[in-house]
Amino acid sequence: MCMPQVLSVKLDEWTDEQVDSLVDMGGNTVVNMKYEAFIPDTFRKPRPDSSIEERSDFIRRKYELHQFLNSNVQIASSLPSTSLCSSSLQSNSSSGPPQDKKQYERQPTSHRIHGLRHAFRNSWRRKDSEQKATKKSNSALGMVEFVGLIKVNVVRGTNRAVRDVMTSDPYVILSLGHQSMKTSVIKNNLNPVWNESLMLSIPEPIPPLKLHVYDKDTFTTDDRMGEAEIDIQPLYSAAKAYENSTITESMQLGRWVATKDNTLVKDSVINLVDGKVKQEITLRLQNVECGVLEIELECVPLSQ
Repeated sequence: MCMPQVLSVKLDEWTDEQVDSLVDMGGNTVVNMKYEAFIPDTFRKPRPDSSIEERSDFIRRKYELHQFLNSNVQIASSLPSTSLCSSSLQSNSSSGPPQDKKQYERQPTSHRIHGLRHAFRNSWRRKDSEQKATKKSNSALGMVEFVGLIKVNVVRGTNRAVRDVMTSDPYVILSLGHQSMKTSVIKNNLNPVWNESLMLSIPEPIPPLKLHVYDKDTFTTDDRMGEAEIDIQPLYSAAKAYENSTITESMQLGRWVATKDNTLVKDSVINLVDGKVKQEITLRLQNVECGVLEIELECVPLSQ
């Protein structure tokens, strides 16, 4: 495994792929929240006066070894082979309106980086072409502010529909706005257990979290095995309300009651557990003959 390269905004040349990747990830601050999510309290990040050896060790731990990432969490978009340091996009000055991605593509890379620094100074933004297209077919690309992160643990599925004679090879695709992530494929199983965590950024306005289940086929188009939709606004509101709370004991913050008019198999409760706002949901899949999906959500708002 090669040592990742740290890029400077002012000193290095950036490729189009690197710039586009940073835009799609939501900005340097969002990226750092994911790559530095679990830094031990006993570990000290390098300071301006730290030695080259200390800086090099931290960069390897963060980008190459992924020691500060939750090992069970995948990030919605991955950076190219060249990684970014936390200081790469700090703004020194700001004037003029932010530019959209189309404008970046028409400019030399050095100008795109300069504009990118302005675009991410106070918020985390990215293209919102899907939302804009629904409002106006020929509208220009918009910029979306990210207000939080949501970790989705896809736990298990039960009583899945048969798609391959006697069984199926199911996987799940999560979508939030125009972001999407995919779980692994579980072979020959109608009651698959994933226990797989995926992380997505929450855009504003907050869209529903959509789940689509498919059966993996080798030689034909993958078969649909149902879908579901979750309103994550209550979870985000609870997380926002308690993000600075000093409460240490577990407590219930809200409840989504199962009725014949929704897809819940049982009531879903929003809890504060060890300072984290979580929700367990068991859903009955729609547009399919049978199938239940269990997931766990955890929301982390981004402080403004």
